[in-house]
Amino acid sequence: MGFVRNCWYAAAWGSELRGEPFHARIIGEHILLFRGEAGQPIALSDTCPHRFAPLHMGKIVGDTIECPYHGLRFNAEGRCAHNPFDPGKRLGAARVRSYPVVERDRFIWIWMGEPERADESLIPDFPWLNQIDIYTMSGEKIMHQPLNYKLILDNLMDLTHGQFLHPTTLGNESIATGTLRTWQEGNRLYSNRWNPDGAAPTLFVLPAVVQAGDRVDYWNEMRWDAPGAYYLEVGVTLTGRPRAEGGFLGSVHMLTPVDEANSVYRYLLFRTFAPGNDEVTKALEAIAEHAFRKEDEPMIAAVQARMAGRDFWEMQPLILKTDQAGILVRRTLDRLRAEEA
Repeated sequence: MGFVRNCWYAAAWGSELRGEPFHARIIGEHILLFRGEAGQPIALSDTCPHRFAPLHMGKIVGDTIECPYHGLRFNAEGRCAHNPFDPGKRLGAARVRSYPVVERDRFIWIWMGEPERADESLIPDFPWLNQIDIYTMSGEKIMHQPLNYKLILDNLMDLTHGQFLHPTTLGNESIATGTLRTWQEGNRLYSNRWNPDGAAPTLFVLPAVVQAGDRVDYWNEMRWDAPGAYYLEVGVTLTGRPRAEGGFLGSVHMLTPVDEANSVYRYLLFRTFAPGNDEVTKALEAIAEHAFRKEDEPMIAAVQARMAGRDFWEMQPLILKTDQAGILVRRTLDRLRAEEA
């Protein structure tokens, strides 16, 4: 198995880094995140090299973290900046690993691989998250899921399951008859589905969008960047009418693997319809929570249990034409992992 290391992972929402040390476990490693005096994010290994205490249990002192066990302090470069038992002596061997870290588009991004290869231009862009003057936003959501992140990606990359797993919200029969276009640009993957002249998904049956019984053109468009950065736009317009006359719901989904069996799932919804309507926002949040927790998660957990630790390819999965995007995601991750190995 294993994980791709030379890439940017979403370690946290920026709002999760407040005045206290923040602990994250990413691809099996314990990470400490905190803000320095100027508000800049700092990322270090969360284990003190002296007696292996979790540093996030300590306190922030300026641009350093103080170990809660014996008071050693480590700076943003991971070097020991203060030894309370011998303040005048530098402990050259006392180091913790530091990680390249960037705050952008509401997220704290961390590079888990070779520091010299960290390229900020490779951070996936999510400009929608900053356009609060254009879109109505939901809150920043966090789910801890007992699921392998690749299985969650399988679920996200093929939305045809919506007809069966989410029939009362996102799914409808027009998805089965729609057309799909999938393509790849470098390590970025696009997959767009066009579902013309069908019934409107329940999600969009609102006075501001369409009415029950209306025939609509329904689109689902997604973008994925390795290893777990995903954007989805779903929208409807009356059949044959321009998209601008309808409405769409955009969403950002960020998957951060904790280990092989667990993930942190961060997401946010934004929309063009019913602007500023808190009741609609709460309704959409409730729908998303229900879909993820009560429909997707139990199914993916059942799949994970049935796989029983076996490799996806080892099980020789049947591949349908609708699986193209998910298969490309897995092959891209396999390729990147092989290149590192």
